Amino acid sequence: IGCGYYTWFGAWHYLVVCGGLSAPLLLQPIVWPQGSEEQNVPFLSRHCVKANIWIAVFSFIGNWWYTHYFYSVLKASYSMPAHDVNAVPLAMFFATHFYFSLYHVLASKALRWAHACFEPGYGRFLFLVCLVTSMAYSTAFTESATISAYPCYQFADVHQAYTVGSAFYGLYFVVSYPLFFSLDEPMPPS
Repeated sequence: IGCGYYTWFGAWHYLVVCGGLSAPLLLQPIVWPQGSEEQNVPFLSRHCVKANIWIAVFSFIGNWWYTHYFYSVLKASYSMPAHDVNAVPLAMFFATHFYFSLYHVLASKALRWAHACFEPGYGRFLFLVCLVTSMAYSTAFTESATISAYPCYQFADVHQAYTVGSAFYGLYFVVSYPLFFSLDEPMPPS
């Protein structure tokens, strides 16, 4: 955005850029499993495969259904040239994969730190609830704030998008962050 390259992009340019940015994440489990040191792990048992599937499903649901919340409630709109799927630019399905991957990896890192530093109990549980909630809202707010710098995505009421919109969008991450974190975490003894 800073350099303004997108100003001459057409629908295919967006698709190539966003597809190209998500391709390493999507192809790594197949092409280079040793990158995650999982070459000797059965394909469907690899964390990188499970993480990609989770993010792909999560991204698809968000783009297919949740984007319409932004369209109808927050009066958001895309004006970029695009191949649309369900009134959402196809390139966004790929873009969400790479940026949701970043969000979830960072959230998992923070959750792993909290699990390692605090003894199990009510205090840790309460801290984790606050941590997940604050990370979810921060993620949603930061994404709303940064996307507003992109002139092809607009909100009718920016203040409402930053406050109410971020709160509702953050609920999506409140559910997803702990679930993503638990993909390969050992289950506590019962």
